[in-house]
Amino acid sequence: MNEHRNVKVVFMGTPVFSVPFLERLVRMGYSVAGVVTQPDRPAGRGYEKMPSPVRKSAEFLGIPVETPPTLRTVDAFGPIFAWEPDVIVVVAYGKILPKAILDRPKWGCINVHASLLPELRGASPIQWAVLNGFPETGLTLMRMDEGMDTGPILAQIPIRLDERETTTSLSEKMTRLGPDFLEKELPLYLSGQRTPMPQSGQPSLAPLIRKDNGRIPFEKTSLEVDCHVRAMNPWPGAFCESPFGTLRVISGEEDSGTESPEALPGTIVQAGPGGISFACGKGVYRIAELQKPGGRVLSSREFLTGNRLEPGTRLGAPE
Repeated sequence: MNEHRNVKVVFMGTPVFSVPFLERLVRMGYSVAGVVTQPDRPAGRGYEKMPSPVRKSAEFLGIPVETPPTLRTVDAFGPIFAWEPDVIVVVAYGKILPKAILDRPKWGCINVHASLLPELRGASPIQWAVLNGFPETGLTLMRMDEGMDTGPILAQIPIRLDERETTTSLSEKMTRLGPDFLEKELPLYLSGQRTPMPQSGQPSLAPLIRKDNGRIPFEKTSLEVDCHVRAMNPWPGAFCESPFGTLRVISGEEDSGTESPEALPGTIVQAGPGGISFACGKGVYRIAELQKPGGRVLSSREFLTGNRLEPGTRLGAPE
């Protein structure tokens, strides 16, 4: 680890996804001079302000933390420049870095992005990989520029998606493989053994997933609905309107055993011992687990024990 001790690092990240990368830099022996993360946000039923997972980790490790509300002012630059970083490592920080920060470190700003760039540039690449039914995605180590994930590539590692992959399971794969990837590739870059190469190929976008994106697209195929449910797990959740209020569909699968009926998308075609199934634009989807507002997660069978749901009921129907 001795070769790392003279390299001064600033780490920028926010969610739990970022934490293993920060911890690995410390374990490798880098001098992590400071951490920049998003400001405390309201969370939980009481909406009390809570620190980000990265802030909690940094404070536990005894690393100074800054939480600027914006990076567009000189006040935000001051603490970062005072740390005099040789390199800034960014993992899911959540804001675009201005040129003043990008140009400051000797080795620039290095980002771990959760896709095989130029595919899925943007804030939610893991969810979009599942949503689009990708068989493969990966991690990219890149040197950042002023664009949105447009900088030159240092290294990539492919990651296969399982047939029943969810955003949760894919995130877990990346946080398991990602720190090893960073540990291998960052020293190679700092020692001049990795040359940044321009991105090549057709780019695609992965814009930020917002709460309303969770609404179930009944008009799509049962396969696309299945991808949607798995992609929206755990947030914002796949949801729809129902006679019981807003229902969250936690899990399910294509129902190949039920013939696709002549029914409007979202119409319940089965509600009994075989589960709860609804018509899609093409095909049928069977719900395995669901949740009423304020209730616990129930299997379809448990749900039907206390809630009457007749075939012909249309979920997500306009009022």
